[in-house]
Amino acid sequence: MRLRALLLLAFPCVAACGGALADGEAQFKKGQYPQAKQTFASIEARSRSYGDGARAEYALYRGLTLFALGDRAQAGVWLREAKAIVDTNPQSLEQEDTLRLKEAIEASEGP
Repeated sequence: MRLRALLLLAFPCVAACGGALADGEAQFKKGQYPQAKQTFASIEARSRSYGDGARAEYALYRGLTLFALGDRAQAGVWLREAKAIVDTNPQSLEQEDTLRLKEAIEASEGP
């Protein structure tokens, strides 16, 4: 009973965090980069408490968004953070996002 109550209390927070992260990803995937940038910026403080998977996903998509907007320096900061998490915990990102991260790192380091 206590476990169920704890899960019910935790669910809205988890859903809200996942919701904003999912919203930012959806905006990115639709090419709505300024909106995605705003969404990711609005959850930055909250993202610090995410587990490895969500934090890596957040850092990846924030980096991709900034890269798409031409801010290569800031994009690199976030992409390197995502890479550091993946290097420590290789299962933190889905395979597709791991490949996306690899390609983004290579692109950001190029001329």
